[in-house]
Amino acid sequence: MKQLLFFFLLPLSIWGQEWTKEEWDKANTCSKIEDLNDVEKEAVLYINLARMYPAKFAAIELADYWGPDKYEGYLKDSKFKQSLLDELEEREAISPFVFDEELQEFAACFAAEQGANGHMGHKRKNCPKDNFAECCAYDMETGKDIALQLLIDHNVSDLGHRINCLNPTLTKIGISFGTHIKANFCAVLDMK
Repeated sequence: MKQLLFFFLLPLSIWGQEWTKEEWDKANTCSKIEDLNDVEKEAVLYINLARMYPAKFAAIELADYWGPDKYEGYLKDSKFKQSLLDELEEREAISPFVFDEELQEFAACFAAEQGANGHMGHKRKNCPKDNFAECCAYDMETGKDIALQLLIDHNVSDLGHRINCLNPTLTKIGISFGTHIKANFCAVLDMK
């Protein structure tokens, strides 16, 4: 039933623009991956929409996005949100991420490790490390909020998460979402 609900998610329309079924389907590269839950699929979907249709993503998903209600508009006057809006207006389309089983294993291990020990960041203790880019998001409950936290990269001076998400040389992804004993939720995305 969960997967059925995910497929009927309808995108919102802003300023007369909306996602076409074709755009939505092309970006939804993980929709049939049984090992992923709906939050994980949705996060990849929204990152892919930003990669494939940057200016349209800025107008439809980002312009009126202020973060989850529990953070009471933390993105109001955010120079990081504004810089993403500016960047997406100028960016060329790139290919979407596709699911990678090996990267999924790396992400799942680290999400479980961080969730259990409450650590944040990229220092792995018991999980193997390989040559991949990594993003970690905390305390976001929906895939869209995870994607936008990473893309906006609010108060992350080097914009490392944004750079990884929009890097055209990175084309494969693994993602794991779960609980975190300090931050409530944790998502780990590993990319090659």
